[in-house]
Amino acid sequence: MAVAIGLSRTDDVHNADYTSGIYLEDDGYYWFLFPFFQDVYEQTGQMIDLYDNAVFSANDQPVLLAILERASAEAREKPAEWNVCIGWRGDNAVMSKVTKPELQTLLTKLIDLITQAQSRQCAVVCFGD
Repeated sequence: MAVAIGLSRTDDVHNADYTSGIYLEDDGYYWFLFPFFQDVYEQTGQMIDLYDNAVFSANDQPVLLAILERASAEAREKPAEWNVCIGWRGDNAVMSKVTKPELQTLLTKLIDLITQAQSRQCAVVCFGD
């Protein structure tokens, strides 16, 4: 499972003129960000989801940007690497290793994408599997 995140001049996911951007996989990086994506959903009604689509119009982008910046600040406080729970097999947690440099690179790319959307007056579109 994955979600592709990019830019579109339209805010209609079905008619998006999607420009490729960033892919998030079903791994520790996505699941580290998941609580932040839930915060975005609570404020915008749009969710960056592995299984669904979303569109962040100009009105939603400041919320998305602020929450990603909060995620970035939290990531800076993490150790060089740690494990994130990505699911369960029975009573056993399935863990995935996350490295701080890779997470910070991903967050920088996401924040840059939102900034580009704002400057180009584009929507941020997300296509889940």
